Amino acid sequence: MAALEQAEAKVFDLIFVDLGAPHVARLQVCRALRRQTLNRHVPIVIIAPRNAEAAALTEIENGADDFLMKPFGPGELAARARAAIHRSRALRTRENGATGRAAAAPAVTHGDIEVDPARRHVRVKNRRVQLTEQEFHLLYVLAAHAGVVFSRDRLLSLIWGRDRFVTVRSVDTLVSRLRRRIEPDDDGDNPQHVLTVRGVGYKLGDV
Repeated sequence: MAALEQAEAKVFDLIFVDLGAPHVARLQVCRALRRQTLNRHVPIVIIAPRNAEAAALTEIENGADDFLMKPFGPGELAARARAAIHRSRALRTRENGATGRAAAAPAVTHGDIEVDPARRHVRVKNRRVQLTEQEFHLLYVLAAHAGVVFSRDRLLSLIWGRDRFVTVRSVDTLVSRLRRRIEPDDDGDNPQHVLTVRGVGYKLGDV
């Protein structure tokens, strides 16, 4: 599902899940989102047909924050959205001792690699590494799902979205650039971190 793929790579303030959309009810969307790193704490509001209250309550049990039964007006939808975002921000503020802003994506540590989205910091063996936005995005996706093999097409979708002017070769180029920055002694020929899975794609190596 394209929406779930986007949620693996981008932090959202709020997610609506319409149980009336084709195939959504069978995907256990809330459970999948709560297992992810980036949107584990994002507020989720379920939209359900009138005859699907039981399914909406099941999604509440799976991690959704609120639900709306059809039909409803735009005013009620906006009010529920504001309330869900407010509750989420208040909760994260209390938990993190923050000052009222929405929580950033969580930092990820994998072996010698530390990626902190809130500060845009990357360290490899305690060495600060400067990355471009795309390089940072690629490393975060791989580090947040360490050991998972991503195909070139999947990375193309996650990093570039719907930009049709790039090809899978752009993924190879981006991986090469990232390797030059984070591999020991700039060794892109024998990488230890970003590994090629021949015929499939790329992954971050196991610790």
